[in-house]
Amino acid sequence: MKFVTPIILLIALFIPLSGAIDLGDFKWEDGKITGRYMPAGLEGKISCFSDGRHILDVIYQKDSIELSIQYFDALQQIIEKNPFLKKEIEESLLNITLSGAAFTVDYEGCVIELHDTPTRFLRVIADKIVITDFSYNVSRVNDNIIRLNKENFSATLLSEQPIEYKNGNITAYGEIMLVSFSFEEEKRIEDAFKNKTIGGEVTIAAYDEKKVDCISYFGNVKITPATLKKGKIVLNIKGDERSGGKIIKINLGKNVCISDDFTIKFDGIKVEKASSFEDILNPDDDGIQPEYYVLSSEEGKFILVTIPHFSEHQLSIEFLVENIFVKLAAIVMGLFVIVFATFYMFKK
Repeated sequence: MKFVTPIILLIALFIPLSGAIDLGDFKWEDGKITGRYMPAGLEGKISCFSDGRHILDVIYQKDSIELSIQYFDALQQIIEKNPFLKKEIEESLLNITLSGAAFTVDYEGCVIELHDTPTRFLRVIADKIVITDFSYNVSRVNDNIIRLNKENFSATLLSEQPIEYKNGNITAYGEIMLVSFSFEEEKRIEDAFKNKTIGGEVTIAAYDEKKVDCISYFGNVKITPATLKKGKIVLNIKGDERSGGKIIKINLGKNVCISDDFTIKFDGIKVEKASSFEDILNPDDDGIQPEYYVLSSEEGKFILVTIPHFSEHQLSIEFLVENIFVKLAAIVMGLFVIVFATFYMFKK
């Protein structure tokens, strides 16, 4: 029993690292998209229209997403006679960008953007977007926002234009975004989407640019890594300065140092912690002073930073990098002192 406590302490030391978030990795095979997080969580069909024509469908199934192009009549007749041509024609026509956790399709004025991250995200750009064949409970927040709910799944559907919901179908114009959170802690920031106070988020799964994914939400916010090394992360942040203050969400993965002792700097000046979670949700209440707030769970650490004004800025996060061997030595020495004191006490 004397050796059980040291073993438990050592296991507890490493458990937080093994439970943190990671990025997915899209696969595109036989016209189907598969990923770890299945970004939208939507079962149904999204039809895209451009210039009055039905261009393509995004079909959500339980285990994959399928893209289907609507061909003009002559080509459709050829495919019907030779179905084996369908895959080759689709892949040659679709302008696909596949980069780790990001997947984009740009075809005939229709754009589909997916991200395989814990924040399940879908963006569709088209003249007209129609969502059908789904079995979710639909509730309206306002003219431009709709909520989808089913069992343990919930999502927010947003558009710049009014969203129509009629006869079981959802219709939007221009652009639509679907955002759904995987972790309970993250669901607390859904109001930031409804109020459009969140600019974007970045997931840093490891100190490697290939393991970084950025999603832009509002204000044309773009986040790119400038420095990724153990103990320090530097991000370049650009945005539309007319859009006002925004919140940036930073997800830190399991291969990133996630010690509780860290410093955040905005253009070289130290950023102070927000007084409360409600305070961080209002990026304009502290003048031009940025703030940060931390949400932690067994899945990982999420840092929210307010950017009060936009153009081009640098945001740095510097962690206290502890020497693991020194830490282990301190633990062992502490246990030795406890065991020795206990032995001495019982001996007396």
